[in-house]
Amino acid sequence: MLNSKVFDDDLRRNMEQRREMIKRWDIRTHDDGDWSREQNRLLNTQLQLTNDMAAAGDTDPVRFAAARDRLRDQ
Repeated sequence: MLNSKVFDDDLRRNMEQRREMIKRWDIRTHDDGDWSREQNRLLNTQLQLTNDMAAAGDTDPVRFAAARDRLRDQ
């Protein structure tokens, strides 16, 4: 099992890589309308999955909120 620091470092590195990929993808190939529609679709899918998992008892809402807050405060 990963310790907290290793997990946080991996998460931060993963987020940085995703942001760089998004910047490259957006700048090269898509206008604002395309970008907005794709982001909306992605976020709605993620929110639906999270809500489904929470409804099924597959997540701990307290841990989820704590992880979200840590990411937001970075």
